Amino acid sequence: MIRIITDSASDIGQNELKNVVVIPMNVTIEGVTYRDGIDITKDEFFEKLETSEVMPSTSLIPPQIFMDEYEKVKEAGDEAIVLPISAGLSGTYQSAVTAAEDFDNISVIETGLVTAPQKLLVLRALQLVDEGKNREEIVNILEKEKTRIAVFASVDTLKYLHKGGRISKSTAIAGGLLNIKPILTLENGKLISIGKARGSKQSHVFLDQKVKEVGGIDFTMPYATGYSGTDKSKLLEYMEDNANLVNAAPGEIEIVQIGSAVGTHAGPGAVLVTFFTKE
Repeated sequence: MIRIITDSASDIGQNELKNVVVIPMNVTIEGVTYRDGIDITKDEFFEKLETSEVMPSTSLIPPQIFMDEYEKVKEAGDEAIVLPISAGLSGTYQSAVTAAEDFDNISVIETGLVTAPQKLLVLRALQLVDEGKNREEIVNILEKEKTRIAVFASVDTLKYLHKGGRISKSTAIAGGLLNIKPILTLENGKLISIGKARGSKQSHVFLDQKVKEVGGIDFTMPYATGYSGTDKSKLLEYMEDNANLVNAAPGEIEIVQIGSAVGTHAGPGAVLVTFFTKE
């Protein structure tokens, strides 16, 4: 059997997906460290984020934690494909690789992804396992297909980008007064800003334009929307404004609550859409 191992930066819940092991990352808030998704829920994280004076931090998963999981896989006579958070955002990928050195039944992929896009790659891996592909075939397919995963997100507040040192205080204040919503994407495994919009409506139009620019959504593959914070009202507004996305989707759209890995910087109220582009 082929198992999939990922980390909680994928925003996949513990026991959410069969044959998927989700290793929790550690989140430290005001000196207290929690295991993401085990000791702290996403709602609790955002409640603490909004009241905390200091920026929460996440720490990489050490090699030994991966090694322990690999031993379980080996003892069961199984194989595993490991899909960790982007190496550009965390040293967790390197831990997974280091731990795999003495195992010939483990393959580690540098996903270049985080949150909902990382989850899409996990879902795709599960599809390929179900199709009966072997580990080598799945790795080769995922290495090619991961480059087709697009993600576009609008951030509702500049407060947390400023707190995390991503933008200056003057930019944050000016942006807040003008109701500026930065638009983010993942490029070379890192979160970057690709533009800004004034107000939610304009940011929704911007997201829709970006989806069209990359050639649209391949609805034969996994796709998802996402939101940060404790309620999905901003996401529901986005879906109302982008009825063409909702109406075009042949099935129910996967909704992912963004967790600490991205939520620390985006803050509450962010909205994202992620999908495989058409070939």
